[in-house]
Amino acid sequence: MRTHDLVIIGAGSGNSIIGPEHDDLDIAMVERGLFGGTCMNVGCIPSKMLVYAAEIAELAAHTGPQLGVRTTFDGADWTAIRDRIFDRIDPIAAAGEDYRKGLDNVTVYQDSAAFVGPKEIQVGDDIITAEQIVIAAGARAFIPPIPGLDEVGYHTSDTIMRVDELPKRLAVLGGGYIATELGNVFGLLGSEVTFIVRSDAMLRNEDEAISAAFTEAYRQKFDTRFMTDVASARTDGDDIVLELLPDGEELRVDAVLVATGRVPNGDQLRLAEHGYAMDDAGYVVTDTHLRTSIDGVFALGDITNPVQLKHVANHEARVVAHNLSNPDSMIEVNHELIP
Repeated sequence: MRTHDLVIIGAGSGNSIIGPEHDDLDIAMVERGLFGGTCMNVGCIPSKMLVYAAEIAELAAHTGPQLGVRTTFDGADWTAIRDRIFDRIDPIAAAGEDYRKGLDNVTVYQDSAAFVGPKEIQVGDDIITAEQIVIAAGARAFIPPIPGLDEVGYHTSDTIMRVDELPKRLAVLGGGYIATELGNVFGLLGSEVTFIVRSDAMLRNEDEAISAAFTEAYRQKFDTRFMTDVASARTDGDDIVLELLPDGEELRVDAVLVATGRVPNGDQLRLAEHGYAMDDAGYVVTDTHLRTSIDGVFALGDITNPVQLKHVANHEARVVAHNLSNPDSMIEVNHELIP
């Protein structure tokens, strides 16, 4: 077992903790995916770049003619749109990884982590430990237990923005902010989008007026199936066939986007098994200094907080960075300004 001074699990906002004040520490950075985290690689940055392209398509197809401007929309070059986005993002992630690997006091472990003791962590074939640990391992898409879904294949927000071609028919499971944003994008770019929503409204967790406005707009714009669930999924030739509840209708599509919420990754780290306090939703419990129930271990970001915003995680990373170096004058996290 190798002992470090500091272990950081997650190279999203967790990566920003390391500063000059830590130059004398032996640091382990554990990351199973791309450096930069959810926002930069599979979340707000690529999705907003994608939204911009979709808005241009909408301007050409609808807004221009409404304003008396002779514009037309002749379809989207999906490959060009996708490559424009990730040809910019991927080098940033790679540069962040290369920079960390180039530091003499940082060891980068590129594998999944799981705790095997309160402060002992298995990463691939290695077991590492440290006096101080930061858990910033994020969250993932929740996948409902639909029979056959794994076999037919599906996308989440992690994968849908990198597909090889624009799906002709796309089923979107969910009615939250991820579902509405990405479903709208693919619809504007030319996909036939069907929303399958278990409740009676879009964005039901938002303000009532916002939810009502989105619900009415999406009813007019898309095929929306409210109070509907998916009983099973199967393939029939090139089609994915979804059996819908309650009426048993079969919906044929080319791709499925699952956007039914997100869950924290604490279970994958096996935190509860080793004494970490967790709440009923699976989030790591922390105090106002972002300390967990295990001495010397801090946690931040989506693994601790259902308000999964990059700016929140960055603020928490600054708090943790200070508290790691200043145990006698710790500062508190402040979430009062979150909308």
